[in-house]
Amino acid sequence: MSAVVDVASSGDEDEVDDGDAGRDPFGEAAIEVDDDELRRVSPGAWAGRMTERLDGLGRRLIYGW
Repeated sequence: MSAVVDVASSGDEDEVDDGDAGRDPFGEAAIEVDDDELRRVSPGAWAGRMTERLDGLGRRLIYGW
């Protein structure tokens, strides 16, 4: 992870003498996605819900529930 941080912070104009970037990763320019919105568009969430439905259908067909 330190290699990624080094590459991401290289070239910062406001880099201090000790090598730390003056940029705040959780500052104003951070991209934040609401949990509900992420669940709506996430392929993993879609696949999970589809798997649950198929499992339920299979259970009803096999066991007659």
